Amino acid sequence: MPHGGPEARDSYAYNLWGQFLATRGYAVFQPNFRGSSGFGRRFAEAGYGQWGGTMQSDVESGIQHLIDTGRVDPGRMCIFGASYGGYVALYAGASQPGRYRCVASFAGVSDLAESVARDCRYFGRDSATCAYWMKSIGDPSSQRARLDALSPVKMAAAFRAPVLLVHGEYDDNVLADQSRDMERALKRAGNPVKLVILKEAGHSGWTSVNMRVALSELDAFLAQHMGAQTGPK
Repeated sequence: MPHGGPEARDSYAYNLWGQFLATRGYAVFQPNFRGSSGFGRRFAEAGYGQWGGTMQSDVESGIQHLIDTGRVDPGRMCIFGASYGGYVALYAGASQPGRYRCVASFAGVSDLAESVARDCRYFGRDSATCAYWMKSIGDPSSQRARLDALSPVKMAAAFRAPVLLVHGEYDDNVLADQSRDMERALKRAGNPVKLVILKEAGHSGWTSVNMRVALSELDAFLAQHMGAQTGPK
């Protein structure tokens, strides 16, 4: 369960998603990959330009360590994340199609170039927001080919695992079109996918009603594909 941001971090504190999954009996891995905050500027900046690169490989290396040390069953793994973590999950599903039994992305980015271009259009090419995302992800004008090659929406034909997409309809950070486009691409490729749009929801701060919907969808999705039983509601 890679975190969002990517300049954020997981810590030894209560985490709603992780705690929920633990109550269902799942082992939950929350990696602080390069690019995470809280470990110094150099560590955070090591993630710049590394969407689908070293940040992704750090997650995969952590998972491989868990396999090598016998802590998880490599035949019974799913990947789930929100926001940037949703991107990690989708990219993992495309780049390592045989590794995961299922993929879940909440408010995840699927098209890197379009995501940056949208922020630059909305906030202005000279804005700090545009400058940050071009530094973090890349320039959609001069690096279009590279960004497309790292965008899950362009890699739909590679997926093998079923995919769950959940997105707030009023998300103004990562537009819901990122999940809608991903759903269309996966359907065209013939890969199982379900999209759930949360009504009147943004990128975060979901109401208890919307959170219940999201958790119920995730619970059922994982139970179906991991062979586990759902816990008490």
